[in-house]
Amino acid sequence: MKNKLLSMIFLATLLATLLTTSACSIFKSSTEKERTPSSFSDTLFSDIINDITARYQTLTADTSQCAIDMQKSYERLFNLVGSSVYFDMDDQNILDKDIQRSFEARLLLKESIRHFEIENEEDKRCFAAIADVSKALRYVEDYMVEMRMSRTQNAPQNYVNMQGEFPYLLVNPQYAREVKSHQDLKSGDVILSRGNAYTSAAIARIGESDYQFSHLSFVYRDPKNENTPYTTEAHIEVGVVTAHFVEHLNEKNSRSVVFRYRGDPQIIHQASEYTFNYVKNKMQSGKNIEYDFAMNYQDDSRIFCSEVLSNGLHHVLPNEDYVPKFKSHFDRGLIPFLNNLGVPVTKENVATTDVFSPGDIQFDPQFDLVMEWRNPLKMQESRFKDFILTKLFEKMSKENYVIDSTIIMDAQAKTSWLLRRIPIVKKLLEKKFPLNMNPTQIKMFVSLDKIGEALYREIESKAQVADHSLTPKEIYNVIDNYLAKNPKEISKYFHRAR
Repeated sequence: MKNKLLSMIFLATLLATLLTTSACSIFKSSTEKERTPSSFSDTLFSDIINDITARYQTLTADTSQCAIDMQKSYERLFNLVGSSVYFDMDDQNILDKDIQRSFEARLLLKESIRHFEIENEEDKRCFAAIADVSKALRYVEDYMVEMRMSRTQNAPQNYVNMQGEFPYLLVNPQYAREVKSHQDLKSGDVILSRGNAYTSAAIARIGESDYQFSHLSFVYRDPKNENTPYTTEAHIEVGVVTAHFVEHLNEKNSRSVVFRYRGDPQIIHQASEYTFNYVKNKMQSGKNIEYDFAMNYQDDSRIFCSEVLSNGLHHVLPNEDYVPKFKSHFDRGLIPFLNNLGVPVTKENVATTDVFSPGDIQFDPQFDLVMEWRNPLKMQESRFKDFILTKLFEKMSKENYVIDSTIIMDAQAKTSWLLRRIPIVKKLLEKKFPLNMNPTQIKMFVSLDKIGEALYREIESKAQVADHSLTPKEIYNVIDNYLAKNPKEISKYFHRAR
């Protein structure tokens, strides 16, 4: 038991050292630029990674103790947050080593829950902590990759999605021989990605666990058309569509992760083929399947982005549960926001209502993480938007804040809604709002953009005068300070419920 406790403390140290310990925590940060020797930082990071490597097979052996010990360590280490940065990134060799080892540690964390079952609250808390560690490591890698590429001579001016080289393209060692880029995708592969809009950031953080992904695409290769790759996707703007794979590349996402089904390749191909043909036939009939704002994965009359996978696989395997194994749940404090979005949850059913949040697939035991790509030039923007939405959701959940709009904005939103019904301007607004988005949803998303842009400008102004990349803690401080000033450009859109 002593060894288990020590191991848990090591893992808890990873979480608390890499995460800030507020409700909107991501990882450890410092409000001042402090330097530590590379050798010391490398030892600390290596010790943490070494513990995961040695411990991952028994990580969930005692979930009750896991939950208790990690929470205690989490709280104890809260007082140390911000005291110093935990490594110096001056040594490129150490940087490369840490990026690769961090990635491999995330693969092991995923492996640690392959046979895990969530049966009680302790199990749930243990799983959530493992997911948080994985998320934190990814953010740490973001910072390291940014710095690594900023110091690389002849670094790309433009990064092409899902191709390139280390460190911004990471490949699971088990797939290193067969996967080099997006050209090696197979029919049935799943692409988890992060868009650039505030709606994307909101979707990424819609569940109790705030993940770094907002969109899921289902790959299909057509054997009757030279194995040409396509994707099936659901977009807020246009509903559910099929498109040539190049269209997915042109979306210029900030990050993409490829997952591959561990079971029979024919099963997942059939699932992808069914979804592709089902959606394509609807498109050819002149009416796309509408976007599912209710996020009901068991109803395919409308489809949310992650449902292109779950519905397709359930069609092929109707006697099995819908994927993924571990689904998200909604935050009770976000019920007003969720209702405005179109999710029919109430205080009575929110605890039992689950949802397939796109990021859930990364922990499903039926899918391997094959390849992960990030655009170093977009990591800061994505991070800022992630933290903005996390902070806004925190204030909605805990301080009774609501997203609102002024009378002028209401009129503008209603006008846009009416114009969507006029054929002559339909195409002009096709990329803005879908036909099944109601005026309340329009107002909410327009207001969300207004709030997000104001906060983004404030963070960006602070980042421009800083001598380092702003840490999560610093970003949250900027947001808190700005909201505390209660500027009119924010308060008319975002305020406590009246």
